[in-house]
Amino acid sequence: MFSSGSMEDFEARKGLIAMVTGGEPADTVILNGSLVNVLTGEVLTKDIAVKSGRIAAVGDDVDQYVGTSTRTIDAEGLYITPGFIDAHLHVESSLLSPSRFAELVANKGVTTVFYDPHEIANVSGIKGVKWMYDELERTPLNGFLTVPSCVPASSPALETTGAEFGIEEIDRALGWDNTAALGEMMNFPGVLGLNEETMEKVERAFERGLPVEGHASGLSGGKLDGYGAAGIESDHEAVTKEEGIERGRKGFWTYVREGSGWADVREVVRALTETEISPRRYCLVTDDRDVTDLIEEGGVDHVMRRAIEEGLDPVEAITMASLNPATRFGMGAELGSISPGRRADINLVSDLESLKVEKTLLAGESVEEIDWPETSASGLTDTVRIDGEISPGTFELQENEKNCGIRVRDQDVTTEKLELSQLEQTGLDRCAVIERHKGTGNVGRSYVEGFNLGGGAIASTVAHDSHNLVVLGENRRDMSVAANYLVEAGGGQVVAEGGEVRAAVELPIAGLMSDLAPEKVASSLKELKEAIEEIGCELSQPLMILSSIALAVIPEVRLTDKGLVDVNAQEIIH
Repeated sequence: MFSSGSMEDFEARKGLIAMVTGGEPADTVILNGSLVNVLTGEVLTKDIAVKSGRIAAVGDDVDQYVGTSTRTIDAEGLYITPGFIDAHLHVESSLLSPSRFAELVANKGVTTVFYDPHEIANVSGIKGVKWMYDELERTPLNGFLTVPSCVPASSPALETTGAEFGIEEIDRALGWDNTAALGEMMNFPGVLGLNEETMEKVERAFERGLPVEGHASGLSGGKLDGYGAAGIESDHEAVTKEEGIERGRKGFWTYVREGSGWADVREVVRALTETEISPRRYCLVTDDRDVTDLIEEGGVDHVMRRAIEEGLDPVEAITMASLNPATRFGMGAELGSISPGRRADINLVSDLESLKVEKTLLAGESVEEIDWPETSASGLTDTVRIDGEISPGTFELQENEKNCGIRVRDQDVTTEKLELSQLEQTGLDRCAVIERHKGTGNVGRSYVEGFNLGGGAIASTVAHDSHNLVVLGENRRDMSVAANYLVEAGGGQVVAEGGEVRAAVELPIAGLMSDLAPEKVASSLKELKEAIEEIGCELSQPLMILSSIALAVIPEVRLTDKGLVDVNAQEIIH
């Protein structure tokens, strides 16, 4: 795990000096490769010497450091790049435990991640966040915490969350060794309204010399100015070229995102490819990617390839996923480039278009030779707390719940309010959100248009941000089968049809993650997606849309365990 500034680390640095002054051989040398120098934007023929997990020398005469115990890597025909860095992601979205996630992405050339565990914070509070932190600390991956800042995301009057993560918890986590920032400040109304508690959270980060990550969805003009004036200097919510330009020009570190649900590279990268704007304050990030996409396409390495496909220069793409994020978090002296003293996080890639990673070194150690730790999730596997069996009657809408509903659209996180006259049309499914943390018995119900199920039901305990149990179906019987299955399994995602479970992904860790091997989770997820398609769903990303149907901070209407919410007014409709 990452370590900087310790006595052990300083001894390692002294070893680098001893090596280059002739006293000791290198541990590893990489010869005959083409170095992508992200510091200067050049591609150079240079050799690399590694000692004690750090880069000791970059030059033309590195073979002088070869000793009898030195490992030699011939990189002829390959490009040498820094290890890839993802500046913003949520581990929970992969559906994998931290150790499983770390191993998977490291094998894709990703050596550093800046993660915000606000999903598990909503379920298990400080206990869950510390578990996530400790689990990543146990792996060789460089994992840096950005502390959840908005838990719960909305008022307790609107929904029930599993835990609170307030100023006391934030302050504790800001003090941990490998904390890099206060996480995405979604509560921009609180910032712009100078809400006392919101501003104190920001101030606590500044008191520790840490930056604050942004979440400025839809903000522009004076409101974006006000948000930036608070000292918040990053944002991953740009979805258009114009938003990408404005954020860059106003001093925001602009994160260009390509997740499993929200694909923004095509539009936002135009801020760079169609202008003379410098890319030095832009980063490439994933935000949310599930295990199937991570295996089949990759993590931030996939985002880099997508940016190159859209016309971004390959060296710039590499820089935006190495040096830029390291610089953004004040870690350029440790990470992000292949230069003396930096950690030996190195990729060997076959070409600069496909960025196919042939070999990865993490602190000088080959990823394929690393013994990755097993997951330990004690105390986080009993988080679906619903007393008694859920019956079909649970999903019978009351008269006041039939007045209006929700319309969802494909590849769009926003929703529309359906009025009574619109509810008379066909193509409506029932939806319910069942509180699963505290046994309150709360159930919110509504009609939803957009999924157009031909039968069956879908249920999930992944339901941003409070992660209650969300169930959507064409009929009440299958809805009850799906819901009861997840209660018994301790969480996950499931499809039921004809009174039987068709496919499921069990996620017993906080109802969000699995400790199984990525390939097993991906196989179950693939079957689940196929089953959703077979019951007639017309959305390309139904699980992403379903999991956000309770997200009571994004307009226009949402369904929580307390009812249908008017997001703009922040009040319960029914």
